[in-house]
Parts: sequence; structure tokens; C-alpha cells
Amino acid sequence: MAFEVGDFFIIFVALALYTFALRFCMTHIFYPRPFVFPCIFAAEYCSYLQRVLTYRHNSFIRLSPQIADEVQRLLSLKSELGEDGGGKPGGKLILKTPKGTRDYQPDKMAVRESVLDKVTRVFKLHGAETIDTPVFELKEVLTGKYGEDSKLIYDLKDQGGEILALRYDLTVPFARYLAMNKIASIKRYHIGKVYRRDNPSMGRGRYREFYQCDFDIAGQYDQMLPDAECVKIVQQILSSLDVGKFVIKVNNRQILDGIFEVCGVAADMFRTICSSVDKLDKSPWEEVRREMVEEKHLDPAAADRIGEFVQMSGGVELIDKLEKGDLVSFPRRQI
Repeated sequence: MAFEVGDFFIIFVALALYTFALRFCMTHIFYPRPFVFPCIFAAEYCSYLQRVLTYRHNSFIRLSPQIADEVQRLLSLKSELGEDGGGKPGGKLILKTPKGTRDYQPDKMAVRESVLDKVTRVFKLHGAETIDTPVFELKEVLTGKYGEDSKLIYDLKDQGGEILALRYDLTVPFARYLAMNKIASIKRYHIGKVYRRDNPSMGRGRYREFYQCDFDIAGQYDQMLPDAECVKIVQQILSSLDVGKFVIKVNNRQILDGIFEVCGVAADMFRTICSSVDKLDKSPWEEVRREMVEEKHLDPAAADRIGEFVQMSGGVELIDKLEKGDLVSFPRRQI
């Protein structure tokens, strides 16, 4: 229970009144057992003090009007539903966060703020500046930018004549920002929430609302230098967070497209098959292959060839193995 200045004033007045009463009784009233009176006085005083402070706490300590009104509204709604109301089987109003989201307590927020502070310091060390964009965009800006993942975009109702959607990531809003402001060169970082209408899996870290930390270099630079700088930034961030040993994986879309071509994947299926391959970090190959063949109707033989590539790992010796192996002998698709 939190005390205010008024609380201590009430305690002081109550103590003074009881002290006066005690001295009066002990002085002017014959009491056969003098030692009993202080005990009765102490018990009565504690009871009285508790009543005073309870009244003080319930009657005078106020929440902000907005919070108090919202709490009262929720309690009233729950009371109206009662035990047999609507909403849920059994009629009980269940206060919870939507699926795929969660609240963060102060201790968790302290950790997040510490992590984001370290991330931001590294971004600034490399000369980046930050921007912010709306959490919702015109739907036509987002549509068609994510391939089959476009179905995961949260659509919003007509808002004053504009069809809107919550941002799926921070990259497309950044591209819109560059084009709209005619910016040709910038190093920017952006830390913000994004939204995906996906099947959440809280235990596996798949949420519908989550943070992304983006760092992008836009403009004309010497070849490969921006890529090398981005790898360096990842290394510095992970080292500053003291996560232990880690491996940085670098992806090249041209290499992946080349694998698809060698394996006989049609050009118009590159994007959708790439989306399946991206799931290998969280799903076993058997599940990914099943999705390719059964849901996306890829030729099983092509899926097996892709599987031979994506399940390989190694260093420079892997390049030698690929050059000497049979995988490169698959007939190329005629363009």
C-alpha cells in the first residue's frame, strides 16, 4: 500500500487522540488491572489505524481519469456478462491479449531497452541516422511486394476513402520513403514494430506483433563494401550482447536462383519456392519438401535436387566438392 503526505497526517492525529485518551483514563479512572489497558489500547489502535488507512486508500488515492474510466468500463462489461453472458462459453469475460501478442513487464522492458541501446550505438558508430514511418501504409504500396506472404498482411477497413494495411516489415516503407522524398543516398536504421497475420507459435518465437531492427545502405557505393559493412555490424552487435559463440550466415539471392535453375524450377516459381526454403531455419527439410510438392505443386524430382543443395554445409572445401560433384551436371532450364 502506498502512503501519501495526508496518510501520515491522519496517523499523527489518530496517535495524538489515543495518547490523550490513554493518559486521561490512567489518571482519572481506577482500573483494577493497569497492565491490561495498554494491551487493549494497542489492539484497538491497530484496528482503528487499519480502518483509517483502508478508507484513505480506497477513497482518496486516485488513478489517472483515463485509466480509472477504462478499468471501470471493463469491470462493468464483465458484470453485465455475468456468469451466463455472451462472448465465451460460460459467459465469462476473459481479459487477455490477442493471439500472437503479449504484454511485457518492467523487468522484461529493462532488458529490451538495454539490448536496443547497444544495437543503436553500433548503428550510429557506422554513421547511420534513423527515420520513422507509419505503422500502416496504403495497401497498394504493400500489395505485390511479398509474393505469397502478401496473404499475411493485416488489412484495415476503409479509413476516410483510403484502403490501408499494417506494415509487414520495415523495408517496403523505407523504399516508399526514399521514392517519395527523392533520396538517392542514405545510411538509415529503423527500429519498430511490424505485424503479420500468421499462425502464432509463442514457444518458437513466432508472434503477430514484433520488433524489427533494420539497417540499410541506399545509394551507389563500391561493390561489396556495403555488404561487408552489414556483416561487420551484425558481428559487433552480437559481440556486444555477449551471446556466446555465433555463426553469421550470408545469403545471396543470385546463388539461390541459380540453384533453382539448375534443379529445374520454373522462373515464375522462384519466389514461392524461395519462401519455402527460408523456413529451413525453423522447420525440418521433410516439412519444407512436403510444402513444395503438395502445396506448391513442385515436381518431386526438382524438390529432391534442391534438398541435396540446401542440406550441405561447409567451408571452402564445399566449393571443391560442388565443382567435382554430379549436382552441377543437371541439365539447365532453357530460357
